[in-house]
Amino acid sequence: MGEREIKWRSEIFHSNSNCVSIADVPAVTIDGDSVQFIARGSDMQLTCRYNASPPVSNVNWKRNGTVIAINASVEIINDSRIAIPHYNESQIRLKINKTTSQDAGNYTCDVTNGMGPSSDVTVIVVEGVF
Repeated sequence: MGEREIKWRSEIFHSNSNCVSIADVPAVTIDGDSVQFIARGSDMQLTCRYNASPPVSNVNWKRNGTVIAINASVEIINDSRIAIPHYNESQIRLKINKTTSQDAGNYTCDVTNGMGPSSDVTVIVVEGVF
């Protein structure tokens, strides 16, 4: 499928000891292909994995540019089908039960740490009779 571009910047910090620390914006990847097909009415799960030093301060899921979850908190109050069943220092999982055509679109996982933001995107196509 398509290649994904990861934007990053690095800084190397030296200390008085012989240790060297490297700080980067997070490396972010959404599991699966860049375009994913989901059957209408089925449950959808997206996992975003990230590696960050310094640790992440904020993780957002967006659908078509609109924030739907921040860290472990779902931001769409009127949609009980959306949940964050897993969130920790290296991954976040978004779950949408009983997908509808409105769930189709661009899903972005935005991850920020002290060095800046980074993200990955996947396109969800909901298939079935509408």
